[in-house]
This record gives sequence, structure tokens and C-alpha cells, in this order.
Amino acid sequence: MHLSRLVTLAGVAVAGLALFLPQARFPVIGPVDGFDGAAWPVMLPLALLALLAVLGDRPEGHRLPVALLAVLLSCAALVFAVAKAVDAVAAAGAVAGGAVRAGPWMVLAGAALALAGSLLSFSRRIG
Repeated sequence: MHLSRLVTLAGVAVAGLALFLPQARFPVIGPVDGFDGAAWPVMLPLALLALLAVLGDRPEGHRLPVALLAVLLSCAALVFAVAKAVDAVAAAGAVAGGAVRAGPWMVLAGAALALAGSLLSFSRRIG
């Protein structure tokens, strides 16, 4: 299995598991996870990316378009993860006693790892 697929799947797994972590904590309502904090849509492009990684090798003529699609999907996920991290910081900062937790940073790290795996898919020498 090509290293790019392993890195991509690891990034998708990290982002998916991070949705269960608290994104922010507020004094009155307590912790807010990635589902309540609306960070779950990051998994839409990442799910398609995971599907591409699991499907495996493509014929030689189709390798470049699939790699480009993988990079576009991972970039979309990364942009959304950055937006949700900014939202979490802004929401926690607007409430006295509010604090950002590990969730948004882990979602962001997972999306970045998925992007790294997508970029590795252009290489034929690794794996």
C-alpha cells in the first residue's frame, strides 16, 4: 500500500475522532463537541477522500486526475477546519469564562495530515 494512502487515512481518522472531543467549553452550557459545534461537515470531503484512498491503484492514465481530486478534497476540508477553529476561538472569546479545547486543533491537524497524504499521492517513489 502506498504511503500516501496510509497518511490520508490517518488524517481522516484523526479528524473524525476529534469531532467527539470538546471544541469549546462555556460556563453555563459546558463543553461543546464537534457535532454540536457544527464541525462535522469537514467529514464530507474527507469521506470522499478516504474512499479514494481505500479504492487503491488506478490505471496509469487516471492517476493524475485522481490525485488532483484528492488534493482539492483535502484542501476543502482544511479550509473548513480553519474556519471552524476560528469560529471556536471567537465563540469562546466572546463569553467570559469560555475556553477553546483540543477539538478544533485536532480536526485541523487531521485535515492537514490528509492534505499531506494527498500531496504524497503524486509521488511514485514512496511506498
